[in-house]
Amino acid sequence: MNKLLNRFSWDDMKIILAIGEYGNLSRASAFLDINHSTLFRRLGALEELLGLTLFLRSRSQYVPTSAGMELISLAGRMKDEMKCVLSNVTEEVRGFVGEIRITTNGALLHDYLSPLIASFSHQNPQISFYVSIGNDEVNLETGGADIAFRATNSVPPNLSGRKVGVAKWAIYGNRDQWQGESLSLDQLKTCRWLGFTPSLSRLRAHKWIEANVDKDKIVFRGDSVLSIASAIHNSVGIGLIPVMHRHHYDDLVRLSPVFPDIEEELWFLAHPEVRKSAKVREFINHCAKYIAEHEEEIFHE
Repeated sequence: MNKLLNRFSWDDMKIILAIGEYGNLSRASAFLDINHSTLFRRLGALEELLGLTLFLRSRSQYVPTSAGMELISLAGRMKDEMKCVLSNVTEEVRGFVGEIRITTNGALLHDYLSPLIASFSHQNPQISFYVSIGNDEVNLETGGADIAFRATNSVPPNLSGRKVGVAKWAIYGNRDQWQGESLSLDQLKTCRWLGFTPSLSRLRAHKWIEANVDKDKIVFRGDSVLSIASAIHNSVGIGLIPVMHRHHYDDLVRLSPVFPDIEEELWFLAHPEVRKSAKVREFINHCAKYIAEHEEEIFHE
């Protein structure tokens, strides 16, 4: 086996991959810039070396055998891996360049992501960002985005994730209405409330409100945390928002303790193959470090 490995090279794999992709020697030889007869001889030598038939021949087509299919698949993976490694090495030597595409929601962008992007951009000016906002999950497997920044307590098993913090939630009201007031939780439940639309039903905060507040007390429903915070700011009612989010309004006051049972974990998620990208890996590492260094101001009042 060792002698076989010593005699088998990446050039051999390129030949197998090209014939498999093009299906005949003429097109494969043109792609590889190798004479047709030379390619024919090299394929024969490879099959003799391996003791396997890799392709079934016809006048116009080369059809891979099961052994050929396995080697074509291996060659494809090797090509992708080599491309990824070479790209990462080049970036790490010359500096990170290109675009990073991120999907998140408005509140997470407002509260957390914008300063992270700004901090990273100052250190890596050749990186640009494409940020899409929405509460719907973007399919990272189909290339909809490179990274998803989400508040979730359930990470899909097919994604590579890194937890960077926990969003804590509490009840808030407008200071002009509530300054100096001290109501029990049961008393707060009888006030005018702000709730979430069904599009945010996965939020623990939504579930808590639906379970604890009478529906006739809910006078406003919004499809984002930003809309709830704005409604509190405008004295429409009281509602649950992340503790971090109240920093953007001077006139909000916390009316309850933090609710541990409705905390949401903060995750950077990516497809495992995308996570291999040097710039994606560097950005996630940068964000994790930044958040750790600024934890007190980010996650606490």
